[in-house]
Amino acid sequence: MPSTIAILGGQPLRTRPFPAWPVFDARERAQLEDVLTSQSWGGYPSPNRKAAEFAAAFAAYQGARFAIPTTSGTSALEVALKALGIGAGDEVIVPAITFAATPYAAVACMARPIFADVSVANGCVDPESVKRLITRRTKAIIPVHYGASLADFDALAEISRAHSIPMVEDCAHVPGAQFRGRGVGTHGALGCFSFQSSKPMTAGEGGMITTNDPELEQRCQSLINCGRRRPGDDFEGPLMGANYRMTEWQCGILLAQLARLPEQIHHKSRAAGRLREGLGAIKGLSPIARDPRVMREVIYAFVFLVDESALGVSRNRFVRALRAEGIPCGVANDPVYRSALFPRESAAYRKAVELAGANPDTATIDCPVAERLFEHAIVSIPHECLLGDDRDLDDIIAAAVKVASRATELGSAKLEKSK
Repeated sequence: MPSTIAILGGQPLRTRPFPAWPVFDARERAQLEDVLTSQSWGGYPSPNRKAAEFAAAFAAYQGARFAIPTTSGTSALEVALKALGIGAGDEVIVPAITFAATPYAAVACMARPIFADVSVANGCVDPESVKRLITRRTKAIIPVHYGASLADFDALAEISRAHSIPMVEDCAHVPGAQFRGRGVGTHGALGCFSFQSSKPMTAGEGGMITTNDPELEQRCQSLINCGRRRPGDDFEGPLMGANYRMTEWQCGILLAQLARLPEQIHHKSRAAGRLREGLGAIKGLSPIARDPRVMREVIYAFVFLVDESALGVSRNRFVRALRAEGIPCGVANDPVYRSALFPRESAAYRKAVELAGANPDTATIDCPVAERLFEHAIVSIPHECLLGDDRDLDDIIAAAVKVASRATELGSAKLEKSK
């Protein structure tokens, strides 16, 4: 039997660090030098040289007709909804497990976010829950691709067509992923990406909107550029926009990041297969399976589920013990309607609910699967841990085996409160 687990006084299985993130090399340095000497650093006139180059390269990689760089994934979502004409009194369906930016985008339009439950299989929005929540006020559905899993486009596209409700994909976790051979960000009316520090390609901050619709592209370009209209644009307007332009510095870095993304995707997907096999052999642990419809898998977080009864210890204690062994891991974010970053007591949210004809004090939210996954099941390992070699992956598996073998002892021990 493995030695005493570290959280109970034993030696950690691993003390050396996992690969650092972000990854960079001479390519990023060359891009920054190019921008520096160009003396064209900002986002206006839009798009500048690097912005145009990055937009074209990213659109081609995703298989989209158009791509529009923005300041962040949050602004991408906000602009996408405004391009669709979402406004006061409308409703936008979002999943319960997501970051606060997703429902915030609806509130920024003075629309009400409606929280759908998620699938127990992968934590992505449950199409059956979406169906039940559609009303005459529903003007958009935002499926979020979570961790390494993609939302069920087959079912969601059918719902979208049947009710004439556009989809806006939240692709923040999975740049480069493909469902049935088509890139994410091309299955709905618009797709939104994030290049924030932790994402699989990053410039520290930044975002992208993709679309195949020429009018939506024009409207997005105007909205990110303070409402300006380019020569030749013929969309109905005018629009009130803001400065959501990405700088040339970020676009240069992201061109370099995009160049190495395919190799990183392949490396991490192979690593995920090894982890699924190893962790899946431990009683009480169930790695989320790769959907066979996902032709190109992108890992933002490797996610597995804990069955507390089968494992013999709570998910939270298991995670604390795994961290003590030197394995970075965490739990899911709160269901977003419980997040401190999305306070439902805020004046903006309450007003959006009221404008949609509801009472914010009595409006109910029913997402039992999301609640259970958050409280008891989900564990995630950050994607950079999958950039190492097989020894790194085997350490993760060995640490999980070590902790699981002491589950009974761990469950009855008195632990210090987490700091």
